[in-house]
Amino acid sequence: MDRENPFRGELEETLRGAVTALGLELCHLDWKPGRRGTLTLTIDREGGVSLGDCEEASRAASEILDACEDSLPPYVLEVESPGLDRPLWTLSDCVRFRGKRVTVRFHRALEGTTRIKGVLEDIVEDRLTVLDEDRHRRYTVPFGDVKLARLVPEL
Repeated sequence: MDRENPFRGELEETLRGAVTALGLELCHLDWKPGRRGTLTLTIDREGGVSLGDCEEASRAASEILDACEDSLPPYVLEVESPGLDRPLWTLSDCVRFRGKRVTVRFHRALEGTTRIKGVLEDIVEDRLTVLDEDRHRRYTVPFGDVKLARLVPEL
């Protein structure tokens, strides 16, 4: 069991399986420790998720977590949708949303900027290529240099 996040590893995979069985995707699992920590499961599906989907996923996750209760710290379970400005947590997320508008923040400045906004044009190995709409130029960066990447909502 991961000391920083006791919900990672085998337990996370069990939760992922339960969410997948509901026709949903477990996009992200976040743990914020504290006297009563917060475990947040972010779920999605093609076309988005409803409140009912969140409730169903919460019930399924609760059954699994209740069975492990003795080995887990006190927690509050939250289940949420990633929202219209969905974070891109993994390279697989980036591949899935290729061609979409994104904002990208970097851990350190890249050619004088720490943030770009534009179209996610390509992903090759671990490198993202984004056409910046403000500077009208392409940036190709290793995914490891990305602090945060989010979709830009298309309304």
